[in-house]
Amino acid sequence: MSHSKNYDNNKNNVQSKSNLVKDLNEILSVENASIDRIISRIDQTSLQELNRRLKQHLEETYLQKSRLQRIITELGGKPTSAKADLSRLAPPTTIIMKKRSITTAESKKEDIVRDDYMPEEEELVRIKQDRIIEFNELEGYKSLIQTMQMMDKPQQHKITLLLEQSVQEEESMAHWYKIHEPLVIDKLWPKMIHASIRRGQKFLLNHVSSKIPLIIIYVDLVGSTTMSMTLSIDKLVDIIRVFVHEISHVVDSYDGYVLKYAGDAVISFFPGRVNNKDKYLASDTSVECGKSMIDVIRETNEIFNKKFGYPELFTKIGIDAGENAIIQYGYDQESPIDILGYSMNIASKITSLTGANKISIGENVYKSLNHETQRGFHELSMPDNKWKYINYGTDRPYKVYTINT
Repeated sequence: MSHSKNYDNNKNNVQSKSNLVKDLNEILSVENASIDRIISRIDQTSLQELNRRLKQHLEETYLQKSRLQRIITELGGKPTSAKADLSRLAPPTTIIMKKRSITTAESKKEDIVRDDYMPEEEELVRIKQDRIIEFNELEGYKSLIQTMQMMDKPQQHKITLLLEQSVQEEESMAHWYKIHEPLVIDKLWPKMIHASIRRGQKFLLNHVSSKIPLIIIYVDLVGSTTMSMTLSIDKLVDIIRVFVHEISHVVDSYDGYVLKYAGDAVISFFPGRVNNKDKYLASDTSVECGKSMIDVIRETNEIFNKKFGYPELFTKIGIDAGENAIIQYGYDQESPIDILGYSMNIASKITSLTGANKISIGENVYKSLNHETQRGFHELSMPDNKWKYINYGTDRPYKVYTINT
């Protein structure tokens, strides 16, 4: 072999080793940060079974850190003491967490004492983040093993065996989340679901027996009827719970209110502040909320579908604005309160005509959007036999607009 070829081979080996050390240190930085996170989670969680499993996983993480340091040293590298930004691996799984992360110290203080604060919600969000971080770590280790298998190094077999031990530990923890997360939701669900409904009812209580302007958002799970006929009841329940929980979280994060759950649908509303041009100032917020709902369901599919094997979830959203009557079915404060109005009916009908992962809006909403947001929609062609709604201001068919693809 010529000197030039030897030089090129040596150069490639040095470069490949340098890249491998870099990849190993990236995983090590994740493990460094994970140790701090797991310790914090052990202190925070009130769930005993999770607390026990986290303590076990903390010991495993220390072992994984030690293995990585050993491998990096044997390859001639220097183990990093840096700590990865875990929010990059597991961004907030609901918009409400993003919102709280940018609040001021004073608003955080108010957040803690408000009567709709739910530690159960925080716990479930943390569990979801734990799970996502776990799956990302697992994928990172698997990627490292694949890299090692493509390299011709004396330590290849030894390093691969060490990494495979870490893979087994990460798979065990990931499997624990897969099995136990539904059980955790079962424990937290009653309080969470009651809180979301209670918050909306509390707002409406101040407007009983009156008419107020509202933006109505009707969110439907696509294909739920087929799911009910083809899936086990356990899987169907898991899907409905995850869907309505994620959608409710987004509504809360935009300062909207959940009205009720109707089968596979979530009906929510925004107080529709009206200016002197009779435009609903909450319309832009409601559209952004709808976009976030679609994004959150897509994020949920990354784990729910790809990791757990559940069907991929899609949603469709109808939004309309108008005056609505607030009706209470009873005479005491605990009696259920509902919303009756033209926009309630239109929002429901619009949703039925909307495509998967799409948002459709009524004419009232469209006209009150800013021009930039309006450009993201086009008028929906409505068959005469399917659309009987009239704009009572013009006596013409009420127009519907759907978001551009």
